[in-house]
Amino acid sequence: MSTTFKIKLLNPRSSDTNILGMEPTWQVQPTEYRASRLSKAFSWYNYFYGKKDARDMIVNYLEAHDRRADVRLLKGIPDSAIRLTTGWLCRMSMVGLELHDAEQLKLQNQLREILDSKQAEVTEVTEEPAVAKPNIQDRLREKASECNGELDGMFDEFMLSGAKMTADFKPVTIMRGLNVAPQMISQIADNWKRKLAEFEAVAEGKDAQLVEAYSYLSKIQLRNVIKFCEAVVNDCGAYVQIKKVERKPRKVRAVPPEKRAAKFKMQAEFAELKLKSQPAASLVDKAEAWLYDSKKRKLIHLVADSHTQAFTVKNNSVIGFSTVETMQKTLRKPAEQLKGIIGAGKPAARKAFKDIKATETAWNARGTENLIILKSW
Repeated sequence: MSTTFKIKLLNPRSSDTNILGMEPTWQVQPTEYRASRLSKAFSWYNYFYGKKDARDMIVNYLEAHDRRADVRLLKGIPDSAIRLTTGWLCRMSMVGLELHDAEQLKLQNQLREILDSKQAEVTEVTEEPAVAKPNIQDRLREKASECNGELDGMFDEFMLSGAKMTADFKPVTIMRGLNVAPQMISQIADNWKRKLAEFEAVAEGKDAQLVEAYSYLSKIQLRNVIKFCEAVVNDCGAYVQIKKVERKPRKVRAVPPEKRAAKFKMQAEFAELKLKSQPAASLVDKAEAWLYDSKKRKLIHLVADSHTQAFTVKNNSVIGFSTVETMQKTLRKPAEQLKGIIGAGKPAARKAFKDIKATETAWNARGTENLIILKSW
């Protein structure tokens, strides 16, 4: 295989190369801190190069490995289907990096996924084919596909870093940067739910083949991989909430909290425990609240989403809340346990809720005739 690699350079400014250095070279193979050095190299390429450059890098790699049929197939694949990290890995392999077996397998799988993304086979034609003008749905799907590719690239970087969870991995920033349509987010979430289910099956040891396939991951790494997948799924939900809040087609007159919460169902008082509810309007534009279902004996801790930072009421539902942090617990001794919530400040109330020995379950965010609003901030 020839290691000659030609690509139209982006002519990075000298001030940038003074800080980030020149392109990484691999005369000496990275044995110590390999994941860290590869991650640093990915960051260098991410700074100076883009999708079209990644495509050129993949083409060079395929040509060097005498895969001309794949090069022809790649020409019919849109830029949105190109993974940046695949291009970077091809480039690094071409300039001297010796890939381990697992890295080589990952690279070949990524190349196959990219090539398989084109459904129709490439055939020889003598006339210029008619190009159909993409409609709005095509553009939305392409944007969602591009977002999926970028998330996969972030996951690849995460795996190359040794599967260490850091603040650098924020899936929602990719969704916001690409401005993906909210109606397409479910496709992205479903993709990561399938991955999450697969890694959870590995952790539970249910499938011997899966366990063997991911045996290179330690227990801590596997746990972090599951957390990463959960973060993507949760950020998908958060992104939809953000877009609901941000969607302001026209300036409208401010609606009073009392009117916004007029249809929210609640119980005015519960004589048995001498509880009196705050008005439904007290839930509008708040960040935290405590609710009690007098029929089911459920104590509900309502928390705003970290991105919107405030929940509100629409018809008979609360919107803008965190689906991860908002939880409810069944009280065995509500008269005693509610005292630790009603008469306490924020930190003490949270601790009292945490100390309640009961299973945490999700809340459906809908008002009922048995719902008491204990307090809100």
